[in-house]
Amino acid sequence: MDITWLGHACIRVRAQQTAVVMDPCDKDSGYDMGRPTADLITVSNPHPHHSNTRGVRGSALTVDGPGEYEIKGVQVTGVPTFLAPPVEDTPARLNTAFLLEAEELHLAHLGGLGAPLTPEQVEQLTVADILIIPIGGGGDFDVAAAARTVRALEPMVVIPVLYPTKGRGSGEDGPLQQFISAVGVEPEAAESRVTIQRRGLGETLRVQRLEPRG
Repeated sequence: MDITWLGHACIRVRAQQTAVVMDPCDKDSGYDMGRPTADLITVSNPHPHHSNTRGVRGSALTVDGPGEYEIKGVQVTGVPTFLAPPVEDTPARLNTAFLLEAEELHLAHLGGLGAPLTPEQVEQLTVADILIIPIGGGGDFDVAAAARTVRALEPMVVIPVLYPTKGRGSGEDGPLQQFISAVGVEPEAAESRVTIQRRGLGETLRVQRLEPRG
């Protein structure tokens, strides 16, 4: 399974001759994801930073909510989560986390998650071997909550996204360094793309940094 970070929360996954683009971002996000080709697009929420499906080439199937799907041997499950914690008398703002199964691996992308996972959501996502997690501090999902989520889901590989990579907030006191300290794992050297296989997962948590394309 090949994984590339295209910027913001946008990830491209290649598995079993199938290309998946998750949370395609527009240029207003501060990143240019290019014009990736995909067979499948997942959209966690309708914000343009997560739903720029027009920027993806190909006749892709788009899934933007909970449910179970399959395309070219890749199994996809959408798990309902929240952009913000539910508040009494206020409609919940929804986010969909997606779980991909391919090549004997499970990859979970939490999208624009803005609230800690409930026990039921954790149970649905705990099979993840690879976790794509936002650490930019959106809503009530701050760096500490992200670290707690890693401990709850117990993935073997964590790939942080949705944090500043240039300008203010990208330095030693930014979300990435805070997250690394909270998780307590020295990260791998940053790569432009990472290839992960079942037999190479290892037995201890690995934090993999990726360089955004845009």
